[in-house]
Amino acid sequence: VIDFGDLPVFEATTYPTVLVMRKRAPAEGHKFQALTVDDIAVVDHLPEVVREQAWPQPQASLNEKGWSLVRPQVRAVLEKLRGSGTPMGEYVGSKFYRGVVTGLNKAFVIDQAMRDRLVAEDTRSAEIIKPWLRGRDVKRWRVEWDQRYLLWTYQGIAIETYPAVLGYLSSYQEQLAKRWEPSHGQCEWYELRPCGYYAEFDKPKILYPDIAQRCEFTFDDQGFYGGNTIYFIPVSDLALLGILNSHVVEFFYSQISSLIQQDYLRFFTQYLSQVPIPKLTPTQRAAIEDLVRKLLDAQGEGLQVPEWERELNALVYEVYGLTGEEIAIVEAETTSDSRNTR
Repeated sequence: VIDFGDLPVFEATTYPTVLVMRKRAPAEGHKFQALTVDDIAVVDHLPEVVREQAWPQPQASLNEKGWSLVRPQVRAVLEKLRGSGTPMGEYVGSKFYRGVVTGLNKAFVIDQAMRDRLVAEDTRSAEIIKPWLRGRDVKRWRVEWDQRYLLWTYQGIAIETYPAVLGYLSSYQEQLAKRWEPSHGQCEWYELRPCGYYAEFDKPKILYPDIAQRCEFTFDDQGFYGGNTIYFIPVSDLALLGILNSHVVEFFYSQISSLIQQDYLRFFTQYLSQVPIPKLTPTQRAAIEDLVRKLLDAQGEGLQVPEWERELNALVYEVYGLTGEEIAIVEAETTSDSRNTR
């Protein structure tokens, strides 16, 4: 198995992986050769490079949870982490939520000027105007809000109570009515698509974008709503936030997540639910929470942030019980230089 990643094997953007297979009954303990290619020049002398650099991959490592084709020492750390905590899906009670899918953002998402106008026309409008985030607005330890808002016309709303909002949406009525749900009788033309978890947006929560090059988790207690490029977990667990932004989780996640162009990770529930969350002592929890509060207060920026993150990583290495050698493997796989060449 030879993974070329983003390398320009073809003129178009592709993600080529070459599978070389033979159908036969495998011997017990069977291993095959795997290789990640970091230099396009390798294509010209691939057989020699495979002989010199490929590693033996046990067939037994290809299980139903996913294939992780990595060097043995990396695989060993990965498997140790898998057994070192509770899978995150179980830890948070499977409470992973996606942002709102409006079906027509240009109608439901407004800027500050329009928000002010609608509230000036009718002060009750403020009751159903919620601060809105896109995936690009969610950063590590902070939110970069650009004063966008959602018209929260939930299913069953008494829209006549909000005449200014109704008047504004009326200019989009034809387009809104063509959405799948209104056209199939599932909601009114002025309503958002049916959603059973709107109340969760108003709770304190951990936010993260659906695509990022590294772990970009932050905390929100301001009641932000978001689009479908945002995911969130409605918990106030700052220690969990610290663990999620650690090198350990970035290492683990980069081994199990699908990748797209330029090594961007997909933060889908099917992957995030696998992240092992270790059991913390009260002392460990308090120490991690203290650092997370500092990082949130600083919004992840400033001269002290690198030192605080080093301290956070050291604490997280300790709670996962990693040795010095294992820490070195994690660090080698999570530095920006190594991530950009994998």
